[in-house]
This record gives sequence, structure tokens and C-alpha cells, in this order.
Amino acid sequence: MAEGLATADGQKIDLDDVDREFAAAMAAPSSDEPEAPAPPDMPPYDPEAPYGRKIDGTPKKAPGGRPAKPRTTTQKALPAGGSQKDAKGGKDAGDATTYAKGLEEFFAGIALALAVLPIPADEIRIRCRVQAHVLKETGDGLAAGLGSCAEHNSVARWAVEKVTKGGGAWVFPAALAIAPFAVQTAAVWKAPVEGDMRTAADRIEEEALAEFKASMGMDEQQQPEPEPAAA
Repeated sequence: MAEGLATADGQKIDLDDVDREFAAAMAAPSSDEPEAPAPPDMPPYDPEAPYGRKIDGTPKKAPGGRPAKPRTTTQKALPAGGSQKDAKGGKDAGDATTYAKGLEEFFAGIALALAVLPIPADEIRIRCRVQAHVLKETGDGLAAGLGSCAEHNSVARWAVEKVTKGGGAWVFPAALAIAPFAVQTAAVWKAPVEGDMRTAADRIEEEALAEFKASMGMDEQQQPEPEPAAA
């Protein structure tokens, strides 16, 4: 029997048994662990395609594929106490009272224009005067309602800001400047085409043609002088 060793409590250890158990453990895998599969066979080396071939059979120019570019995103720093909309240069919704005040001035200008501007057609003039009174009496409520819409809806806010930009004082002067054109245009299309209107149309046409020829350098052709009579 080969020389043995003993544990701390005096039990002898047979070295031959230890060697046999160690050799058996190294020779076979554990019963609870599956055997590793064999590595796949490598394809034969192709000198025309050292890096392999694509799906269509053409040789690859480099090993592997082109690495994807990393996606990077940038975000502007938010201002202190602000929102992402502020960082993008947007504007937060204002107060409904502010929008209503601008609308009140705008409606006041329209009401004044409807009440005093000259209108040739009597029926239209009467309706415009009454509409001016309706707008004057209900304009504050209308302005408050539209101001609330502008506070909560971006489309309504855009429209309100456009019409109230610079206040409402511009409405009446603008209407006053447009009034002569509107009045004369209404009179032209209302008057009968006869008498003075026909004469005025012919005169306007002649003057316009003369101005056009002068601007284009098109002088009227001179009539040739008559030849003297033979003796």
C-alpha cells in the first residue's frame, strides 16, 4: 500500500484512491452539465474573397460590415424656471385679459367705421349703422370670449395677436382711407351704363392709350404730304 496521509483527526487518506478519483473527474464531464457542442467547420479559404462573400456572391472588400454611425442629439439648456418651449424660442400663452383689451380696441374701431363712413346704398348704410350699435353693446363680451380662446388655443392666439398688434387705433384711419375707393366702386357698379358713363369711358380709354404710346416711345405716324399736281 502506498504511503498515506492523515487528517487532523487522525483519519488516514489513501493517495492511490485520490489519484484515481482525480483522473476520473478529469476524463468525463459532470452528469448535470451538458457536453459543449463541437465548433462549426470553417469554410475553405477563398483567395479571391479573403474576407468572405456577400449574399449575392460578390467578394467583400473588408471584414465585417460598415459600423453604424452613433446617433447624437443635442438639446438646448432650459432657462431658469422656463419650459422647453421657451428654449426653442417660442412664446407662452398670455393672459386672457390682455388679449381681451386689445380686442376691445379693435372692435371699437370697427364699430366707429360702420357708424360714420359714407355708404351710397341706403339699405346697406342702415344695416351697417345698426351693426355698429350691436358691436358697441356686445363688444366687451365678444372680446372676453375670444381672449379666452386665444389663451388656450394656439391658432386663435395667432389670429388675435395679428389683428391686435399695435392696438386698435389703426382700424378707423385705415377704414377712412379705404372708404373713397369703396364708395366710388359701389357707385360705378350701381349706376346704369348710359349717357355720361359711356362718354367718360371713351375719354378714359383715349387718354390711357395716349399715355401708353408716349411711355413706349410710339409717336403717331405722320401723314405723307400730297404730291403737287402735274403741269
